Amino acid sequence: MQAFPTALLIERPLIYSSLYDLAAVVFGSEGLARLSTGDDRDEFDKLRVRHEVAQATKLLIEVAVILRNLLDGRNWPLDAIHETRVDGRPETHVGVIWEEAKMETSLGFRDACNKLIHAKQISFGMAALPDRMNFLDGTVELHGDWQGKDWVAKVRLADFIRMAVRQL
Repeated sequence: MQAFPTALLIERPLIYSSLYDLAAVVFGSEGLARLSTGDDRDEFDKLRVRHEVAQATKLLIEVAVILRNLLDGRNWPLDAIHETRVDGRPETHVGVIWEEAKMETSLGFRDACNKLIHAKQISFGMAALPDRMNFLDGTVELHGDWQGKDWVAKVRLADFIRMAVRQL
């Protein structure tokens, strides 16, 4: 029996929109922290607690799944402008990984997508401002296992977003 051809019909503007939203949530977090009063009933802190991490997680996984699928399918329509831009900008490592608590190794974009897709725990790094609420620091730590071996990865979101945009 022959498999039916399938297609992932997601247009570039939708992916760009998700990447923009992800960048706005993560890198706008410090701005919200600066607006906060630092008190536990602060309205901006309520927004963060109820929305920020959940929204960033959703967008990050969404982007990872879509772009990993497109990278593996090798069927993403590339144009001459895209190919020129990619050739001029080599891959940036987007983080590091530790497998079985061994030495740290660099993490490329496709592997970061895999780790995001298969992570059992996703934790966003937080930073603090004196007398203000905490804010997202632009990193995410992932925990999981593969073939019975534990791994931990740390992804720098600015580099991840840059590499994601280069795929489009």
